[in-house]
Amino acid sequence: RMGYRTHARHTTCPGCNEEIYMEELVKGQCPLCGSPVEELEAQEESLEYDDIFERSELSWLVLQYFLFKKFEDLGANPLQVFRLLSSVEENGEVVATKKEKEELPYELDAELSRLERLLPKRCSSCRKIFVRGASKKVSGDLLTSGMTVSYRCPKCRV
Repeated sequence: RMGYRTHARHTTCPGCNEEIYMEELVKGQCPLCGSPVEELEAQEESLEYDDIFERSELSWLVLQYFLFKKFEDLGANPLQVFRLLSSVEENGEVVATKKEKEELPYELDAELSRLERLLPKRCSSCRKIFVRGASKKVSGDLLTSGMTVSYRCPKCRV
């Protein structure tokens, strides 16, 4: 609701000098003091994304948000995700013009979920099954779908 109020049409009452919203007027008069208020005085604040962001920047922000959210849901370290997305942004033309050989690989440290902490896991290095002391890695390529979640036992983690 607060966002709605900050961008609603409003004006200052000429009688009591209070900020009033146009939807609160009673028969064109201030609800606080009863002074007539002209609608021409009303200011309408609108969000103009085109002035702040170009269309391509806005779509890139949306993409970054969804990538960040997906990695966060997997338990990835937010700072590593930020660095990954920043490196892609610096090389943004790589994403725009994908060639056959281009890759954007990533490997992120991730937190184990509660369920993952309880279940047995297989170490991706030595292939042993273990329960405690695991580290989780999320890896893949941003230009291809899918990702790999791997676990390392305490011995192979070092």
